[in-house]
This record gives sequence, structure tokens and C-alpha cells, in this order.
Amino acid sequence: MLGLDTSYYLKSKDAFSAFLDMPFWIWDASIHRNQYAMEDGYCCFNHMLSLPSKDGVSYPLFKFQKLIFDILEQNQNVWVKKARGLGLTTFILRYLAWKIFFSSELDHKSIYIISGNDNKSNDKADLILKKLFEKKFPTLKLESKFTDLWLKRTRIKILSPSDIIDFPSFDTAYLFIDDADFLAVSEQVQLEKAITSCLARSNCRTIMVSTPNQRGGFFEKIEKDTNSQYAKLILDYRYGMGTLYDNKFIETKKLEPEFDREYNIIYK
Repeated sequence: MLGLDTSYYLKSKDAFSAFLDMPFWIWDASIHRNQYAMEDGYCCFNHMLSLPSKDGVSYPLFKFQKLIFDILEQNQNVWVKKARGLGLTTFILRYLAWKIFFSSELDHKSIYIISGNDNKSNDKADLILKKLFEKKFPTLKLESKFTDLWLKRTRIKILSPSDIIDFPSFDTAYLFIDDADFLAVSEQVQLEKAITSCLARSNCRTIMVSTPNQRGGFFEKIEKDTNSQYAKLILDYRYGMGTLYDNKFIETKKLEPEFDREYNIIYK
């Protein structure tokens, strides 16, 4: 399935109908192969888009990513502590795009994306979203203006950390906070307030993801809270072994001072 690079062309006037009711991924490999062959690649959202890639290599979705998919589907608020390089940003942005196309549930709603690392992370999210459809749906473009993007009837707004307290929450479907543990302390305080307001006003879903940073922050506070409203998932480097990492890569990384924080996901 990885070798075939079929170009898809939208056959109807409605550019979005091709994705309606399409599964995100078929997790049973045997069934997936059969569906891929029978449907000429129109088997799932990810094959229709073209598979995610890293360093120029395309990859299928891996077994550990089903853990992420399931927790997102089954919970309103999700917290994920993860090793660097597991592709969580790309996976979740693809997931959110799929939610927009799968049905009309997110029509006339907003998705807000915040990155706690730096402006480059915001640029990365913007670029990933804009490039999703380039390969196989070249005529389907995201409407955009500055950091606002519209996909079908859903607005996607990329916020800087300083905008956290000001965003309107009444129409929010999802709030995705990437690199959450790298927000400044004052931004973490504002984020906690904003999430509380958002949940009260719009019943939105919250996705909080990060490689760990320093001890004592809002991210670790959630992890230690046994009564937290968040469903939690912890993914250290071992989940990427044999898929996104190989032994040579990890052995090299073990020589670096940041290995325990970035790959063993230990707060420092």
C-alpha cells in the first residue's frame, strides 16, 4: 500500500463529499489491504490524502497511534505526555481535519490551536494544514487570512500564547494546545482559566500534548491530579521503536543530556 501513488481527482461539484463518512484509518491490517484494493485507494481518510511522511519517507499509521485515536474519540478532555519525534502534532492535525470532513458536526464551529514552544511551532501547524491536500487534491485549497483558516465550514484559528485569555469560546469545538509544558508560567495560569471558561460556555473538547519540560507546571499538575477531568496517555520513546526510531538513533540520543527529558519523558 505504501508504494502506490495514485492521484485523486474530485469527481463531484461538492469538493468535500468524497470524505463524508470515510473512516480515519482501518486498524485491521488484513481488512485494510482488501479495502484498499477494492476501493482503488478510497479506503480511508489518510490514504485519500496521502500517508504522513517523515524525512521524505511515507508511513502507515502505527499500532501505538490507535491508542491516540481511541482516547481522542472516547473522551472530551485529553492529556498526552510524549517523547519527541512521535509525530503527535501531525497526527492530531490530521485527526481534526478528518473530524471536519467526516460529518457536519463541526460546521459553523471553531478550532483553536495554541503552541507553547515558539512561533515556529505555530508556523508548522499552519503549514501542515495547508499542505494536507496538495498531493492528491491539488484543487482543494484552504481559505486563509493571516492565522485564520477555513476548512469546509469550520474556522481554524492559530493563536499565539499571548492570545490565550482573549479568544472567544462560545463556538469552540476543539482547543488543541501543543507543546503545552513550554508555555511561560503566566501563560499556563491564563490557559487554565481559559480552559475552564471554554468548557463552561461551549462544552468544547480539549487536547493537551507535550514533551515534558520543568517540574511544577500546569502540565505536571494535571498528570498528578487523580481527580482530573483529563483522560491521560503517556508515550515514551519505546512506542516509537521499530517504527519512527531505530536502535542506532536512540543509542545516539542516549549520549545527549536531554535524553531523559525528551525521550524518557521525565520532568527536569
